[in-house]
Amino acid sequence: MRDIHHAAGAGAQSLTVGTKLSYSVGNVGLQMLIAAMNFMLMIFYTDVALVAPAVAGAALLVGKVWDTVNDPLFGWMTDRTRSRHGSHRVYLIYGAIPLGIAAAAVWMVPPGLSPLAAFFWIAITYTVFDTLMTLVQLPYQAMAANMTRDYDERTSLTAYASMGALIGFFSGSVFMPMLVRAAPDARTGYALAGSFFGLVAGVAIAVVAWRVREPAGSPVQPDEADSPAMWESVRETLRTTLRNRPFLMLMSAATLVRLGLTLVQASLAYFVIYQLQGDKGDLPRYMGTLLGVVGLSLFVWKVVVDRWEKNWAYILGLALCTGGLIALYWVGPGDQRLVTGILVVVGIGMGAHWIVPFAMVPDTIDHGEMQAGERKTGMYYGLYGLMDKLARTLATVMVAGMLDITGYVPNVAQSASALQGITLMTGVLPAVCLVLAIPLLVAYPITRTRHAEMLRGSGAA
Repeated sequence: MRDIHHAAGAGAQSLTVGTKLSYSVGNVGLQMLIAAMNFMLMIFYTDVALVAPAVAGAALLVGKVWDTVNDPLFGWMTDRTRSRHGSHRVYLIYGAIPLGIAAAAVWMVPPGLSPLAAFFWIAITYTVFDTLMTLVQLPYQAMAANMTRDYDERTSLTAYASMGALIGFFSGSVFMPMLVRAAPDARTGYALAGSFFGLVAGVAIAVVAWRVREPAGSPVQPDEADSPAMWESVRETLRTTLRNRPFLMLMSAATLVRLGLTLVQASLAYFVIYQLQGDKGDLPRYMGTLLGVVGLSLFVWKVVVDRWEKNWAYILGLALCTGGLIALYWVGPGDQRLVTGILVVVGIGMGAHWIVPFAMVPDTIDHGEMQAGERKTGMYYGLYGLMDKLARTLATVMVAGMLDITGYVPNVAQSASALQGITLMTGVLPAVCLVLAIPLLVAYPITRTRHAEMLRGSGAA
């Protein structure tokens, strides 16, 4: 029997295990794509496709310029979408296959391109992928905010979704280098692995569309489609969202954390190969250690969040992660055991980021509904997703810029300046980003008691 959840029951205190599991499957596919790109995309461009770091970084920025428009716009669209498939599920139904195809194309840079041709190829394929990713991931995330309004049940749903995300993230980061090494050559390996991951992502999204349902809404009235009125509505919804102080504080903190963690992910392959003087075969082991610890720590963080306030649990995780990242600065060639121990500490701390902020976003949406008198879930996730993706891309561009400035040359022993840049990008700068997020979380105002008061005031409890 299908796990059918009706939004009319969004105030329910609990969700079935089947519903939570069905919803979590989508994260397996989405995070598989994200992990492969976070860990391997830049080194694929520089060491396999032989594209200059500055060219690859500039091309990736093109997609993020478009993101400044498409994330809020698509968030607004999902809030107003009415179809027999529901306002969010319809995007999963029609977006699953195109997303899988676009994800595969990212890893297929033709050989021998000029710098200008490589720039356009990367810019176009990545922008198309990123647009389709937004059209699918944003509605997927927005569904969770409406599935329950219970403060602790949201943490439970997030724990299931985070476990799905971890499985996907592990698969994308660990299996990508393994599949590449199994192929006749690296270029073929990346193309085949990218195609496989695209297929898995499409199937995972299709599973969510099949198993988790929404009721059909009323159709949008003709005057609502008028272009001037549409843009005014987008601007007004955006202004209302940006007046939500707890949301802004959480989004700013999570963006800084995402920037820091993506710097680690984008630099780790360079760090292992050139600073630690390992080889590409070591990458799956280190990534597996990091993500395995993250997975085990999720159960601990669920218990911590049930007993503490969410913001303080998040702060504890960031403190642990920061300590481990700073320690990476003193790692020298061959210190493999030391790196493994550091990654264990980092993984424990990183586990908090996998579960806590995603349980906090729906609480801030409840606050916005109380403040404005209407619920605009899509716009909140649009803005949150925009800042998350900008942070990911900025981190990748920063790594590319550091490689270019410090004289990085692919596939050879690196100069002292290049090694220094790689070490800074892997440990010290990410730690600074995490530290800057902590004051925002200390001031975050929504507690378990405050959230219960909001629900009583709105009549949703």
